[in-house]
Amino acid sequence: MGFDVRKDDKRTSARTGRVTIRKWVCSAEGERLEKYMDNNNNVRMPKKLTRCHCPCLFKVRYFKEKNSYVVVDFKTDHSHDLAQPQESHFLRSHRSVPDSHLALATSMRRVSIKTCHAYQYMADISGGFANVGFKMKDLYNKLDSSQHEIVLEGDAKATLAYLEGKAAEDKKLFCKYSTYESNRLANLFWRDSTSLLDYCCFGDVLVFDSTYKTNHYGKPLVLFVGSNNHLLTTIFGFALLVDETVETYTWVLQMFLESMEGKKPLGILTDGDEAMRKAIELVVPGCPHRLCTWHISKNAQKKLHNPETVAEFRRCMFDETTPCGFEQRWRAMVEKYGLHNRNWVKMMYDKREKWAEAFVSGHFFARMRSTQRCERMNRYVKDSLSFSGVKLIELIPQLDKALERLRNKVAEEDFRSNNSAHALSTQLRQLEKHASTIYTDNVFQLICVEIDRVGGLITSRIMHLNSCRVYITSSYNNDEEKECTTTYYHRESDPRVVCSCKLYECEGIPCSHLFNVMKHERMREIPLSLVLKRWTKQAKSEVHSTVPKENMPSEAVRLARDINILVNISDIFFFISYNKLM
Repeated sequence: MGFDVRKDDKRTSARTGRVTIRKWVCSAEGERLEKYMDNNNNVRMPKKLTRCHCPCLFKVRYFKEKNSYVVVDFKTDHSHDLAQPQESHFLRSHRSVPDSHLALATSMRRVSIKTCHAYQYMADISGGFANVGFKMKDLYNKLDSSQHEIVLEGDAKATLAYLEGKAAEDKKLFCKYSTYESNRLANLFWRDSTSLLDYCCFGDVLVFDSTYKTNHYGKPLVLFVGSNNHLLTTIFGFALLVDETVETYTWVLQMFLESMEGKKPLGILTDGDEAMRKAIELVVPGCPHRLCTWHISKNAQKKLHNPETVAEFRRCMFDETTPCGFEQRWRAMVEKYGLHNRNWVKMMYDKREKWAEAFVSGHFFARMRSTQRCERMNRYVKDSLSFSGVKLIELIPQLDKALERLRNKVAEEDFRSNNSAHALSTQLRQLEKHASTIYTDNVFQLICVEIDRVGGLITSRIMHLNSCRVYITSSYNNDEEKECTTTYYHRESDPRVVCSCKLYECEGIPCSHLFNVMKHERMREIPLSLVLKRWTKQAKSEVHSTVPKENMPSEAVRLARDINILVNISDIFFFISYNKLM
């Protein structure tokens, strides 16, 4: 049938509500109304004319005596050319999106496959666009209408309902929000029970970043992030904020600490936002606060311009390990490059205790210098949210998907660490073997680097005191490297080793100087005082038994079942098609 059908006349009995007359006509029937023909006030170009008084119609009437509908008028003639068979999929009445295709597109959209790509896939498996049965616009409209049903009561209400549904399955899920005077959603914070357990194990350092905006309202998406025992990103919570003021940051930090049962981090890493800094000082006063070195380096390139000046600034940031050394190098840089009147240089000097290695050294930051750990999560989010301007009810389930991907990677690393053994490669085999049994794979690789460096150290002298021995070591390959003092307290039950380089205090990993002393003292195992549990395979042993099983929502189960059936049917079709070709 090479024409579009349009519903026309319809009459209903006022007494019974039954349809008594129904008429269908060709879409080219009649003509456009005169009021739509005046183009003078139209902003957009008017649509092309398609009506040309086509007489084709089909009309039925209900007869009470016969209790049935009877055709009373039927005209088959047309006043225009009919569409060719290969053009029929462009006719509106010939197009519809089946529920099966809608379910497939919905599932693909939930795993961040764009609608246009889903439509392309449907065309491929159907043998071309002409065989799909609908246009891409029809699929977009159908998805939008189904989404509209979800958010009929409002995007914010639907979002809170979604989180309440998750809370019914996850009893320790935490969700708090604030509202405007008009009772509209302002700020929203949430975290699940797994994030609480991760924070109990790895919440000593918190990365706080709000540089990511990916929603319909332009609200900043705040990530509360840490580093786990595999040196991988772990998520402690999410927040959507109305703005980036001190008051808002204070509220979200208070909600975060409330959700974590009052446990405060030992260190915080941020991108340098001034409002964020003030909020941190209000909520967690005295907590060591480090600024993101990546952001500082990028700003240095913009503000200093000269590559030599930028390189010297970076040497001030990373190479100097004492405050005195930093001050000398800084003054020399300012003098050499004439930076006395640079406001940005003055501002960074005032903040030096938050970014220069000479001042942050000795504070534990779990090997993190940059909020790029958040950026890694942002890449997961960007992969999951490949279409911009998403609403909250779309954003939060997609964040759940990104979180699922992240946690699956951690589960894989847990499996690898616990189900394989390392081939030993260093000369300190017994210490290396002990390290391989207690540390995760990624941390063990760092331990091996420190053990390898022992061969490049010179022990210049050993001082024997009453309760300890002091080792003075230097680098064989680098004469400019400063000597390190490593002290060994020889207690039988709890031997302790302390080094002046402070690598263990900063990163929780024994340095090469410590391993050098272990070698001299003929230790076969790393002392317990030098094993930081957060880097070990047993980091989550105390909370492992309380980790809840991740239950899929009922809708997700249904969609998964639909896709599973589709995959199985596709396998059958492939088998039949392949055998026909053979």
